Amino acid sequence: FEIHFYFSPTGCVTCLDHDEHYILTFPNGYGSILTVPWIELGGECSISCSKTGYNASIVFHTKPFYGGKKHRITAEIFSPNDKKPFCSIEGEWNGVMYAKYSTGENTVFIDTKKMPTIKKKVRKLEDQDDFESRCLWKDVTYNLKIRDIDAATAAKH
Repeated sequence: FEIHFYFSPTGCVTCLDHDEHYILTFPNGYGSILTVPWIELGGECSISCSKTGYNASIVFHTKPFYGGKKHRITAEIFSPNDKKPFCSIEGEWNGVMYAKYSTGENTVFIDTKKMPTIKKKVRKLEDQDDFESRCLWKDVTYNLKIRDIDAATAAKH
């Protein structure tokens, strides 16, 4: 598959084997520094495929100030032209998510900790245009890796 990101908060994932194009939106990122610092995702997102008509609504829940868990997610998956979901998902977006189907079946939807890591395929820097992401940010990335924040900040400017 291929992944394309646009400057707007919309992306397109193409499943080449099935000639399906999924348009998706992204959650917001939030940072908290009041107690132990953490970054979390929050907000509503969607995924839809014009070819099949399937779509999903996803909510990334932010952690309440007192109690509650981080990284919670809920989602509903819809068949074409249906107003009721055939599957509801809940769990942690960076852990285990559980599915409950309209048939009553409950199962593990996905366990992200058991997923294999797939190395990205990226063109060599010398083959990239000046404004392609890795080429444009190479000095920032390098300086962050060597923990030179001042040089990274200068490169960012």
